[in-house]
Amino acid sequence: MLIKSPQPFSSRCYVLGSRYFPLFWLDTEPPILVEGGVSGVIPLVLKQMKFLSLSPPQQVILLHEHPDHVSGLPLLKAQWPHLEAVASPKASRLLSKEKTIQSYKETDRFFTKVLIEQGEGEEAGWNDFLPPMPMKPESLPPGIHIISTPGHSPGSIALFWEKEGILFTSDALGYYSSKNKHFPLFFQSLALYLDSIHSMEDIKPATLVLGHLHYFEKEQVPQVFQRSREEALRLAEKIKTQGKDAETMTFKAIFQDELTILYPEKITKSLARLLVKRSLES
Repeated sequence: MLIKSPQPFSSRCYVLGSRYFPLFWLDTEPPILVEGGVSGVIPLVLKQMKFLSLSPPQQVILLHEHPDHVSGLPLLKAQWPHLEAVASPKASRLLSKEKTIQSYKETDRFFTKVLIEQGEGEEAGWNDFLPPMPMKPESLPPGIHIISTPGHSPGSIALFWEKEGILFTSDALGYYSSKNKHFPLFFQSLALYLDSIHSMEDIKPATLVLGHLHYFEKEQVPQVFQRSREEALRLAEKIKTQGKDAETMTFKAIFQDELTILYPEKITKSLARLLVKRSLES
């Protein structure tokens, strides 16, 4: 099902920001945010929280290190100086590199421009980026569990809220477009990506919440795990038969629907090259 914003997943969980780059407010003890979004959605998040009378979060948990999931962090920290940002140790290390942050700053400008054009964002500027701290399980609210989900990226994690039965997967299951096409995203490793799908499937969540656009409930959940696995294997096998045309085919396969608007073509081409490389390594 397509995410709306703002939207309650339960009386204790709200999706905020943009359906393309959502953040999630959880009424844990204390409240937390899941995902960091991009800077252009943070003004919407703040307005929505005020309208819904949601308490300020004590933590923001970043589920992986890519720019469309962390670039809202500087503005969140500016709003709430007490806010503790945490991520996996690998994501934290990457996000402490100045070269990485400078490239993210440029990408974030693109995201903000597109969101404004789509009516789902506002100009918000860019504050200094303070890297997140490596996550310590004992610092998380009770009932919040972290699952390592490498394969999409080295620092990828999923978050399971046991009491509500909600699993936040970020991009570890790939991307489901607004037209329900599925694009596998095993940028680090196909084998690790498939292992991570199995790890998440073993939890048997009642609700799956993806990093963009979609959430799934009840009988849809096992179908999503199965489809994510099958589509990844199908793409990898197709790439292996394409020879010199593999990169062009892969780019055309993933540069569709809203992705042609939301992401720069140059970045998508580089991601297509990564998918080809990982497929040939498998």
